[in-house]
Amino acid sequence: MPDIRNSKTFQALATQTEAELLTRGLDVVPVAVTNVLAHNVTMVAQRLGIQPRSALRYIEPAAVADQIATASALGTDGSQTVDGVRPVRLDQRTADLPRWICSRPLMALAQVIKFASSNDDSRTVQHATDLVFEIGLAIGADAASDSAGLPVGVLDEAADLLDQVAGHIEADGWSVCPCGEDHDQGAADAKVVGVMRDDAALIRKLRAMAGTQG
Repeated sequence: MPDIRNSKTFQALATQTEAELLTRGLDVVPVAVTNVLAHNVTMVAQRLGIQPRSALRYIEPAAVADQIATASALGTDGSQTVDGVRPVRLDQRTADLPRWICSRPLMALAQVIKFASSNDDSRTVQHATDLVFEIGLAIGADAASDSAGLPVGVLDEAADLLDQVAGHIEADGWSVCPCGEDHDQGAADAKVVGVMRDDAALIRKLRAMAGTQG
């Protein structure tokens, strides 16, 4: 639907939908909003037997935002495959941390990625990978400095992901090796829960203790 997506009306609806999502605390990549919006236009056009351009008048940005919010809500079937949806990062400050200690959240996020990828949660994999990238950028920003300015939001989101994955291990049987055969991976998984919760607590402690800027 290239002609519709490039129309001013469609683009205005996309902008309004993104604004509606922000009021729900969700930051969604534009291409995801565009895809859902285009799908809605197609469905309405087919249902009413009209041209897609005419269907645009029947699209409500708030309703599209509700669809995206519902589909991406944690616990909804299929939400683990919804990529490009992030919580709105309200705190734009950075936390000054010793460069050497930044390896800890990196290691913790690596565990998150390992467990999430092994248990088919591409959304968590993508989110954690993005955080690793942001931490890497912060560490490499000034190689001569002994500290790195990590976005406070990165620390908050990293701690939350650790708690979420620990919860999945406890409640949903996530395993580092969900092959279906028992070769004592359960004992290793149980130990990881404690490590992840400790890492989450440490990250929050570092965030609270660090001097912030911005």
